[in-house]
Amino acid sequence: MAPTYLDTLAAFTSFLTAYTHTLLYLRALYPRSSFAHSRFHNTSVHQSRHPLVCDWIRDAIAAVREELLAGTVSRIGIVIFWLGDGSSSHGHTDGGGAGSPQIMERYMLDVSAFPVVEKGERNMEIEWDDAASADGHDGGAADGRRKGKEPALDADVDVNLSEQFRAAFITLTTRSSQLAPLPANCSFNISMELKDEADVDPPIGHPQPWIPVQPSLQKTGRKGGIQANQDAAKRGDKIREGQDLGGVRVTPMRTVEVGVFRFETWVEEGKAKFELDQTSKGSFASSGG
Repeated sequence: MAPTYLDTLAAFTSFLTAYTHTLLYLRALYPRSSFAHSRFHNTSVHQSRHPLVCDWIRDAIAAVREELLAGTVSRIGIVIFWLGDGSSSHGHTDGGGAGSPQIMERYMLDVSAFPVVEKGERNMEIEWDDAASADGHDGGAADGRRKGKEPALDADVDVNLSEQFRAAFITLTTRSSQLAPLPANCSFNISMELKDEADVDPPIGHPQPWIPVQPSLQKTGRKGGIQANQDAAKRGDKIREGQDLGGVRVTPMRTVEVGVFRFETWVEEGKAKFELDQTSKGSFASSGG
């Protein structure tokens, strides 16, 4: 049976969860001994064993899912930042306190091409280009159910989509290994960029799972960005709106495309990362002299 939109979205959010955990492992944001190794979509992945990290990621991905259902998301970013004062948090900061967060890397997923499906049609089947794969991808999961076992998270995923996810994990591992190491005391966040459409408003409500990002990561022209910029001006904040968007070096990673389902991934390295590296080299040269 062909997958529905909700099936495909569930496969994507499971992928995004594993992608986030694996990224934290690869970039050494937490001790590697605190991660468990596993296999997902027939490739190597890692999962944090810290309950607070797991809870935070699960809640963040659940909030992302709600916005994906609403069709308001253009890009999803896993943002790695550095405060510079030795403090860190489990994935969130308001930029206040001892120091402003310095953006090191942003791992981006462009989901603007995701189909927008009305609520009443989300359980309709999606026909892939390769009909044969849709007919034969469920055998493993069916066997598992017959044996009374809980099927794996990737068991019901279309084989072509699973192969694309596998390639994305492999590319993440390869590309991240080519990046310069991060400084100590980095943390992370998950952010969204909304579509620039008249009927797309920021997700404001109660409870409110999302807060505006710092001005340097806000897109010029959004209502929230303008307000944040005005607030920053009142505080005397000199951070220019949007200055950290795009980074100073962009490395393409992978385009995932199966039928109507498509997204792109890449990593942006921020200006602060290279400035910190130059400062460290300068300090080392001075001490060596």
